[in-house]
Amino acid sequence: MKILEIVPQLSSGGAERFVVDLCNELVKQNDVVLLLFFDLKKFGFYYQDLSSKVQIKCLNKKRGLSLGLSSMLLKKIKIINPDIVHIHLTAITYMMPSIFFYRKCKYFMTIHSAADKEAGGIIGTIIRRISFKNQLVTPITISEESRKSFRTYYKKDAPVIFNGRDIPVTIDVSKAVLQEVNQYKKDSRTKIIINLARINVVKRQTMLAKVAFSLYNEGYNFSILMIGNDKNEELVKEIRSYNCPAVHILGERHNPMEYLSLADAYCLCSSFEGMPISLIEALGVGAIPICTPVGGIVDVIKDGVNGFLADNLSEEALYVVLKHFLETPNEELQKMKKRALDSYKPFSMKACAEKYEQLFIQCDKK
Repeated sequence: MKILEIVPQLSSGGAERFVVDLCNELVKQNDVVLLLFFDLKKFGFYYQDLSSKVQIKCLNKKRGLSLGLSSMLLKKIKIINPDIVHIHLTAITYMMPSIFFYRKCKYFMTIHSAADKEAGGIIGTIIRRISFKNQLVTPITISEESRKSFRTYYKKDAPVIFNGRDIPVTIDVSKAVLQEVNQYKKDSRTKIIINLARINVVKRQTMLAKVAFSLYNEGYNFSILMIGNDKNEELVKEIRSYNCPAVHILGERHNPMEYLSLADAYCLCSSFEGMPISLIEALGVGAIPICTPVGGIVDVIKDGVNGFLADNLSEEALYVVLKHFLETPNEELQKMKKRALDSYKPFSMKACAEKYEQLFIQCDKK
């Protein structure tokens, strides 16, 4: 098959990480082209991770609304002449001319978050509703919770394919990373907790910093390392305003799994999610998840078994669940770590890509 993957950019996000891994796996058996809207020099965080076998095309879009991008996309798709077009994120905003007037291929779109949140504004919602209702585009959800939100929002069903992530059997941790992580330990008993997500209102790092400040003042021995895009100056300023010695903003890293492999836990306290790639990474290296009960997280994490799940989205619930982790004996944490590792098995990228291929072939035959 000739597969065209379309995503606006390769910035440091979970969906972009997923697209790169999916391309790398699909290209082993297929002809794969990755089409990007934005310049790789400015928005190519994951560019170096792409297989050399993946063909890359860029439309060099400028920021803001682009009236000519839809016609550019249509021309590009005609030239590439794929069997499958797989759309991600806001790329569908510019896809209507292609979807309506070029029907020589099959169109698919992965819904990377809760359906109502992923749809964006009125225009995005209208485009999606038309595409899905008229069976012009096949939607793909990424968890059972994601599927439920899709049914509720669009009044239609959609297939489910869990996200995948390619994780090596062994993680080679550099001396530099080991030294960096060790500097955040007070002593050998310090628990290292990784928050792997862009600093964003949805990810609620400000609430995490506030809770951490309370726990630190109560004498708990831990450090929270925030890894991810830290360009939101307002939120970064608020996090730092708590002056919590246990909270450290590290910014973006190309090697997050090295940090996760050294961590005792991974914490994500989002207000909504799809199926976080960072959660899959944490499971893959045995970093015990501490999460809010949103999106696909509830399909994966069983409280007290392979991680810790807050009762709700409140600050108090986050405080309780973090405290529970910090008070759990090491012997029990080691058992939980093993169960977390076992939970990764269904989320390999190989298994994920195979399911996408099966769906592509199945719909192509129809």
